[in-house]
Amino acid sequence: MTKERLHTVPTTLVALLSIVVMCVCLAGCGESMMDYGTSGESTGETLEERVASGLSVKAQRGSKTLQIDRPALTGARPKGIEKGTWTVFVYLCGSDLETNGGAATADLGEMVGASGSENVRFVVETGGAKQWRSNVDGKKITRYVIQDGAISVAESVKAANMGETNTLSDFLTWGLKNYPAEHMGLIMWDHGGGSITGVCFDERNKYDSLLLRELELSMAKTALTMWQKFDFVGFDACLMGTLETANMFASYADYMIASQEVEPGTGWEYSTIIEYLAKNPGCNGGELGKALCDGYLESLPARSAATATLSVVDLSQIDTLLQSFYNFSEEIYESGGDQGTLATMTRGIRSAECYGTNNWMEGYTNMVDLGGIVNACAAVTPSADDVRAALSKCVTYQVRGRSHSRSSGLSVYYPLSVKDSRELTAFQTVAANPSYLSYVDRLAHGATYSGGSQATQYTSYSDDSWYGSDELWSLLMDEDTITTLLGALASTRSVDPHWEYVDEHDGTSRVVTFAQEPEVDDEGVYWMQFDKEGIKNVASADALVYRKTGDDTFLTLGETYEVYADWDEGIVEDGFDGKWLSLPDGQTLCLYVVESNEDEAIFTSPVRINGEDCYLRMHQDLASGAVEVEGKWTASGENGLVNRSCLPIEVGDKIVPLYSTHAEEGNAAEKSYDVEGNEYEVPKGGLTIDFGNLPLGTYFYSFNITDVYGDRYVTDQVEFDVEEDGIYFVQ
Repeated sequence: MTKERLHTVPTTLVALLSIVVMCVCLAGCGESMMDYGTSGESTGETLEERVASGLSVKAQRGSKTLQIDRPALTGARPKGIEKGTWTVFVYLCGSDLETNGGAATADLGEMVGASGSENVRFVVETGGAKQWRSNVDGKKITRYVIQDGAISVAESVKAANMGETNTLSDFLTWGLKNYPAEHMGLIMWDHGGGSITGVCFDERNKYDSLLLRELELSMAKTALTMWQKFDFVGFDACLMGTLETANMFASYADYMIASQEVEPGTGWEYSTIIEYLAKNPGCNGGELGKALCDGYLESLPARSAATATLSVVDLSQIDTLLQSFYNFSEEIYESGGDQGTLATMTRGIRSAECYGTNNWMEGYTNMVDLGGIVNACAAVTPSADDVRAALSKCVTYQVRGRSHSRSSGLSVYYPLSVKDSRELTAFQTVAANPSYLSYVDRLAHGATYSGGSQATQYTSYSDDSWYGSDELWSLLMDEDTITTLLGALASTRSVDPHWEYVDEHDGTSRVVTFAQEPEVDDEGVYWMQFDKEGIKNVASADALVYRKTGDDTFLTLGETYEVYADWDEGIVEDGFDGKWLSLPDGQTLCLYVVESNEDEAIFTSPVRINGEDCYLRMHQDLASGAVEVEGKWTASGENGLVNRSCLPIEVGDKIVPLYSTHAEEGNAAEKSYDVEGNEYEVPKGGLTIDFGNLPLGTYFYSFNITDVYGDRYVTDQVEFDVEEDGIYFVQ
């Protein structure tokens, strides 16, 4: 029997404000904050749990409709606003992007250098970087006005954490008061981490970021002075093109412009924005977004354009998408109760487009294409067509490179591999509906407890009186109330005890079972067959290659996708041809697969470049075997930020391949590099990667299996020899 956990996921902000008033009133009557509830009954949840419980929608599991409450904007429209005028607010958190490379300064230069007009004004707040490559005072928050090629300081205030809600709301409230316009936009500039870790990581404050729930509360405070929605909200940051982000901003903007994937260090072309607005002052956010998308892709070098994405999302269509996705989530939750169906859906989802870092070597952002998830589950979900139709109306325009040709324009959180309870606590606060959260909980529970039934079903409050009314919203629209709410929110960054079970598991699968253990057959083929239960539990299989370096140690060369799988019969065979990627001096690289499809594979390799540990990213055309070097990549940073895309490999760079070793008894590759290769200096012609046979010698091979819950099982190694005429497995 499963237990139902009464939980509002997510709620409307009206509900969150209701919480504060209810709790203040009850506390004033001498009752504990834990004693409040609906219809006179205790919910058993604390103030912090309710405040942390979501964004903009509410639903009861099992119901057919999703009720969505959007707050009204209560600010008074200023008099004398001229037609055809634009103000774009830019929240420029410089972070290490400025400190290390001057990226924020470069974009300020683009804004000043663009051919604008007196009717187009950028209002910029700078902060969040330890050092600026310009005369920006990093010890203060500085506000600039950029208009028609001129820049001036409008105001300087004391330093503040740009990862805090009040810093953003104070800027926007000040800006709306002093620089209103007929059309307005908001751009968030910095690192992004997607739906879980948010955006704008302040380098001066331990990379604290604005989580989505903090953005929601910041915008609620700003709404006190807003008389209309922003024409657009844009994220010049990685990974923020998500359903969860769009849900949050649907209350405050008409369009969202954001990337599903990481962005290049150069980011957006600000001259494109300013020049387009100067020529088209009557445009809407969607029309500007289209011009921005086209200019963005055209400005990128080929190595960055291959993986680039940028979407324009009509936020007026989000509620329809949320409703259809709610129905879809109900269906996958119910269908996932059958283990075989869960495995089929999971295999499909794991072949969908994903973004950022989603591999064992670099870590997991768990941002997966929404359209890909829906397509993977379409066979068992009658609502799939409704979601696809709603998604196509939401995403009015997008650009995407060849590596993301299947991207639908919006991502959603999906637990390819869960890091810890903090991650799921963060997701709990932004989940699009309680049924999808229940589905995620099923996967996390299965990973921890080796399958079995899910422990919790999330539901929502069914008593609508809890949520308040328009009158209550008006009553609560004052600064003191929201400040109280922000204070309550500050205590919600701790882990929800429910998710602590996730911290118990070590990532090793215990649900992979065989009808035939891996063996080399009479024809020299290494193969295995899962039994009926194993077929239901396995999501994917690839292989690991090693070279023996001692009596009981192995050098890990990495991962190959070259296996053949028949999931109906549960049979997996090696398809390895003995070819590998190497530097021009013959050093084989340690390789892990980032992503692969029928046309290309993307590899990452741990290396040291000019003394810095990082990853070398490469794209291989599977038809020709040709390899293109994308660049060096430092993957995820502190506090869940994802660094912008690869930096180019320069002539003279010194590259040292890195490898890990492990004992024979522990046959999973270790994520520590205790062996260094030889230094290779990139010649004048640039870096090329060879694709050819492994050097002659003895190697070892094991299957690397991922189960439906994201855990791994690595089989024992089998020996194979690379000889002049091919590779031979040793029986």
